[in-house]
Amino acid sequence: MRDGFFVVIFAIFRIAYGFDYALAKLALEFSAAAYAIDPWPCALKNNGTVLYVKTAKCDVLNDECWSVIGATKTELFVSFSGTKSKEQLVTELLESIGRPKHKLHNAGSVHYYFYSALKSMWHSLSAVLNEFVDIMPKHRIVFTGHSLGGALASIASTIFAQNHPQMSNRTFLITFGQPRVGNIEYAMRHDELVAGGSWRIVHAIDIVAHIPMCVERLTRPISCIPFYNHGSYHHGTEIWFPANMTDGDEYRVCDGTPINEDNSCSNAQRFYDINDHLFYFGHHVSNYGDNGCVDD
Repeated sequence: MRDGFFVVIFAIFRIAYGFDYALAKLALEFSAAAYAIDPWPCALKNNGTVLYVKTAKCDVLNDECWSVIGATKTELFVSFSGTKSKEQLVTELLESIGRPKHKLHNAGSVHYYFYSALKSMWHSLSAVLNEFVDIMPKHRIVFTGHSLGGALASIASTIFAQNHPQMSNRTFLITFGQPRVGNIEYAMRHDELVAGGSWRIVHAIDIVAHIPMCVERLTRPISCIPFYNHGSYHHGTEIWFPANMTDGDEYRVCDGTPINEDNSCSNAQRFYDINDHLFYFGHHVSNYGDNGCVDD
């Protein structure tokens, strides 16, 4: 009965604002900047500025996670770097599978590695963010990231919106190749709290957008369904680019069923590829950021 309750309330609270393609392309620029030792070239290229940079050791291997707060005339971007090594990816997977999820306050549960990585930098990052939000009261707050960075941006946006309900309608999440972050209860609360809009951009057959696997796909080749609160489930609306993501390529707003796990978009694919995870909007995201948002 409890899982059925989640499904009903989830449908009630789903927010469906229009996908902003131009904002998504700008978010990719700031997501790439989070990979760079010097994020300034990416910001300046987009008529923006860098307000704050935070690095922290975020796991048992002492891998570093990076975050950047940047701004344009109308947006505050809070971006997080993605996975930086194969060893870090293995650690993410092992801790997602082998450790219990972390329970958030009144917001479901998220995978331990993602929460732990965000916690390593969130105290100081959120304090600085609050200062800039006060200084720029009309700016939209856009949380963004690629890969692991998308998962950290997801949790950060949820916590921020929960702590600042008056800013919920101008809080956004735009991620690229984001893994599943938490359970169905987390997905429900995230979509309720991040009321500006929550968009998961998926490039073709990007494998990372489909891990950790939901309960159903562990046993049979069907899409996820919102009945198992202990499993993994996506939040936000998938924006699926089935081709190369170059300008003019078609995309789909995946608002079918199951909710947030539309079975007619990337979930319908039977084979996935890591190469599609590396490239978004035609850029190798990490290299693009390292090069100052200029392609090789």
